[in-house]
Amino acid sequence: MDINLLSVIVFASCAVVGGALMSMIRSWWQRAPEEEAAPQQLRRLPKLHDVEAVGLIAQFDAWFERMLSLSGWNLSSVEGATVILLLTLTAGGSVLVLTDNLFLTLLAVGVSAAAIVVAAMIAQQRRLAQFEAQFPTALDLLARAVRAGESLEQSLTLVGDASAGPVGIEMRRCSKQLEFGLPLATCMRGLTQRICLMDVRIFGNAVAVHREAGGDLPQTLDRLAAVIRDRQRYQIQLKGVTAAGRLSSILILVLGPLLFLFLFFGHPEYGQKLLNDSTGHYMLGTAVVLQVIGVIWVTKLLKSDY
Repeated sequence: MDINLLSVIVFASCAVVGGALMSMIRSWWQRAPEEEAAPQQLRRLPKLHDVEAVGLIAQFDAWFERMLSLSGWNLSSVEGATVILLLTLTAGGSVLVLTDNLFLTLLAVGVSAAAIVVAAMIAQQRRLAQFEAQFPTALDLLARAVRAGESLEQSLTLVGDASAGPVGIEMRRCSKQLEFGLPLATCMRGLTQRICLMDVRIFGNAVAVHREAGGDLPQTLDRLAAVIRDRQRYQIQLKGVTAAGRLSSILILVLGPLLFLFLFFGHPEYGQKLLNDSTGHYMLGTAVVLQVIGVIWVTKLLKSDY
């Protein structure tokens, strides 16, 4: 590779790392004390969409923004894309400097980008699981408050103050939106867009219908809480039954990279031939694609819609 091009890439990578660090230090330094004291998840909201996103780009933007919001990283879609770009360029530039191999550089870029997205998705799933585990208790408390004669706005404030974690944050957020004059239907629509759970959608529709047409809201909330608890017990039993299948999918996911590392470090002559030959590149790409397809297939088989 041309030494000038290599110098430019190294300089760009160092500049990217320095710019990211300076931006982080500047944001921490300029953060106000009252903003620091406020919960991090209350500082940024994803956009409220009146209609369902149409087109692959719009759907990807909505999914990416929702994922960042649910992960608790407090990043907008532009900031999240910038972070991914900076880290992937840094990883690719480092590998290029160390190995001077274009294939390994592209592989490092892809792996680093995938690792960041997977980390955000794992954080999102953990927060959704935590929300779903706390949601029945919050519904019980909300039903008791409404049954005791409190208004819906006061009940949401009470549940938000008494609950911890994502449920308390979302209830306090809805309470503040109602205090600022946002219509209840719009508030519930925003909640269902932020928290992509069927139980939350049922809750939002029940509350909106109750505001428009009336009805026994406490009884509806009690029944919804009972259904959620029944589903959670079913999911626990399902995890126990499918433990062997989930372990097999994990072994399939881990065995390929471990075998590649063993060949690369234990038998360098095989690893170098695999990396330096065009046929080896095709074989590695095919292996990665087949492994991803296998993991997705096993995951779909083990997933329950209930």
